[in-house]
Amino acid sequence: MIYKLTAPPPKKKAGESDHHESHKKAEEDAEEAEEAEETKTASVVASTASPKHEKDFYPYILIGAGTASFAAMEAIREKDPTAAILIIGNEDIGPYMRPPLSKEMWFNKSEETTENLSFKDWQGKERNIVLQGKEKIDTLNLEDLEKIMSAESGVKLLTGVIVSDLNVAEQSITLNNGKVLKYGKVLLATGGVPKTLPVLKGANADKVSTFRSVEDFKHLHSLVKSSDKKIVVIGGGFLGSELAVAISHYGKDKNIKVTQIFPEDGNMGLVFPRYLSKWTTSQVEQEGVVVKANSRVASTKTVNEGKQVELTLENGEKVVADHVVVAVGIEANVELAKKAGLELDDIRGGVVVNAELQARRNVYCAGDMTSFHDVTLGRRRVEHYDNAILGGRVAGQNMASDKLHKTYKHQSMFWSDLGPHIGYEAVGILDSKLSTVSIWTKKPTVTAEGDKKETTSTPSETSTAERATATPLPAEAVKVEDKEKYNKGLVLYLKDKKIVGLLMWNNFGKVEDARKILGQVYDTEKVEALVKPFGIHEE
Repeated sequence: MIYKLTAPPPKKKAGESDHHESHKKAEEDAEEAEEAEETKTASVVASTASPKHEKDFYPYILIGAGTASFAAMEAIREKDPTAAILIIGNEDIGPYMRPPLSKEMWFNKSEETTENLSFKDWQGKERNIVLQGKEKIDTLNLEDLEKIMSAESGVKLLTGVIVSDLNVAEQSITLNNGKVLKYGKVLLATGGVPKTLPVLKGANADKVSTFRSVEDFKHLHSLVKSSDKKIVVIGGGFLGSELAVAISHYGKDKNIKVTQIFPEDGNMGLVFPRYLSKWTTSQVEQEGVVVKANSRVASTKTVNEGKQVELTLENGEKVVADHVVVAVGIEANVELAKKAGLELDDIRGGVVVNAELQARRNVYCAGDMTSFHDVTLGRRRVEHYDNAILGGRVAGQNMASDKLHKTYKHQSMFWSDLGPHIGYEAVGILDSKLSTVSIWTKKPTVTAEGDKKETTSTPSETSTAERATATPLPAEAVKVEDKEKYNKGLVLYLKDKKIVGLLMWNNFGKVEDARKILGQVYDTEKVEALVKPFGIHEE
């Protein structure tokens, strides 16, 4: 095994099994015992007739038609089978999975599969991004909504509509056409809004886009279906790196040239230790992406009669593109919550809720826009699919429970794939400013005579030397001949001597093991036992 330790980088001078469903199944299994009593109650409720409601009143209104609302809806209906639920979304599509938009959808072999919003999962099974459950969802427009005299048991989805106001005192919402609806319980799951860059205003609006929705995917995909395009992706984080690799793969036979620009030292530079970030960049480049690290756009202008964009970097270099995709993160969509007077988190963004995901009486929040109390790691706001599913589920359970409320204790996982050699899963806080301990398996190399030679050094040899320095591995230390050492490993992120995050590199199916040690004190003398469940010692 290869051990690497890093300390927080020096401060710069002034001047994000089947990833989509397996984790949900595990959580539901873990909750069965706890929910047994409430399930009995739900069965009693199911035997009664659906109550009559006054016009424009809904016992449950879910604002935002994403993953969190879908999970909340299912949880509510499980506990309250007669529930009348209204989901309101600003898109013209029902709840869907966002992760495939920057991952699997670009690797489809059939254009027809892509046009149908389907993809092949890791098992080769074709699936659609639109979430499917046991509940039937009836889609409405505003005209249909007006015809409803009394909300009935079931789920209604109002699409293409924005909620413009929330009145917590009167328990009402106002739609963008002025219509007022009353609620018994309301969920805010309004997600996030992509950040933009003012410096790009010099380009025509149709030459620059963000990437968040199905429509964003359709637009970008249509652009690169034709040959000989130059695409610039700005951003080196989760989304920017995934998109750069995915578009490059999709366009490799179409002469699509992808350039990725970001200010960090390497891909995922705000997340990975520096040495691993630099190595990741080398792998992204092998996928055909031209990576311009440590770079910022200084100005933009349209060229070639408005057909292209010219970006001038701070170092004076010029990059010409047919289209620019901005992937520099999201901001929590709290506009509605702010107008309603809900408490906002000025540090992390999002609406402040308690450990039961409640913001105010009968007002709950879930997903990207929620700043919640993590009982293990403190207050957090998490922008990952798994958090939306399990957070939405807990919020829904609590909305449908008058007595017993659940605490949101789930440690959400996230994952990514960057080409054929990089795949990872992670839990907790991953921040490159934290100290890290890395344990790597090193593959055997083949000698000139053709015999395998074991290249794994002993823990004491490596750990002693690096424990003494405890400094970030310099970029020049990542040499071509060293790259294979990062085939499989585990990176522990430490804060105040506690493990606050785990990155499992090409090491899958170990999320539950990672959750078990999250929050534990890191002990160098017990590292072997600590990492044993992750199977690194088996290589």
